[in-house]
Amino acid sequence: MIPYQQMFCILDYRIVSHFTEACIGLGVFDYLAADPLPLSELVKRTGTHQRALYRCLRGLAHFGLFVMESDFTVSLTDVSRHLTLESEFSLRSWQEFCQLAQSAQHQQRRDLWEQLLRTGKSIYQLGRDRLFYDYLREHQELAAAFDKGMESMSRIEVRDILQGFDFSASEHLTEIAGGNGMLIAGVLRQYQDVQGQLFDFPDVVNRIEPIPRLKTVGVDIHRVLPNIPGDAMIKRILHSYSDEQAHNILNHVSNSMGSGNKLYIFELIEDHLTNNPYIGIKNLQMLLVHGAPGGSGGPGERTLAEFASLLTRAGFELLETQRLPSIDAVVALRR
Repeated sequence: MIPYQQMFCILDYRIVSHFTEACIGLGVFDYLAADPLPLSELVKRTGTHQRALYRCLRGLAHFGLFVMESDFTVSLTDVSRHLTLESEFSLRSWQEFCQLAQSAQHQQRRDLWEQLLRTGKSIYQLGRDRLFYDYLREHQELAAAFDKGMESMSRIEVRDILQGFDFSASEHLTEIAGGNGMLIAGVLRQYQDVQGQLFDFPDVVNRIEPIPRLKTVGVDIHRVLPNIPGDAMIKRILHSYSDEQAHNILNHVSNSMGSGNKLYIFELIEDHLTNNPYIGIKNLQMLLVHGAPGGSGGPGERTLAEFASLLTRAGFELLETQRLPSIDAVVALRR
């Protein structure tokens, strides 16, 4: 991890503790104490939502708490065995004291996180009866703060993208769900011959200050998109959605593009063989904010194989990947 990612993990490490506490309350560690279990069996014993528990364990695996095999068998590690009741050096008594010392509000929050794992619904659905982005649209002050927060997180990623990629071959570049336009604006400043376009929801587009050579279009990215005359890019969007939702977005992008044009996807590529706390926290964040909708993978970070599957289904061919210091790039060709 780079220093920026380390600092991000420190700021949001509480999310790891909260999901760990929820797993203790649901009996996950104790059920796994004797032997590894198939995920489906663990779901039955804990009474949880299968994909919500899977995304939770997948996130916590990056902190050395679980091992998830390719056949979806889950086991504990030497670290997490200290959270089982049968461990000679169990920390459960200390964990129970920490729980008793917390406020009633903390207990209510912990109960909410357990509900998330039981139902697959996000914290926003459980606590506010709204999807996250719908809630933002209803609270513009919070939406503006969210824009600034995303801008602060995007700054280093945009720098790495502009330094790591050459967009000079693109005569026209469209950013899908580009938020405040930081990335596409950076491209246009660096490449004076490129024309730009940005798609996002109307309320988001209305908050964007005018940018030279950039046309902003208010659209619902889950529906048919306007024409994309050249290449396109998507940054930090697909990890917010299930595979079904992500495929829907990519399919609309594909239908609006001409064959032979490129799609740049800037997200994190997850590697199950390498523990990465930054990716672990991002996985847990997506589960917390968006829940576990749909019938397959996501929301959360994806492996290269998962990206390739999504792209192929939407009519793209995976060309290359590139690891940048703060983010990864997946480049695909519209067939």
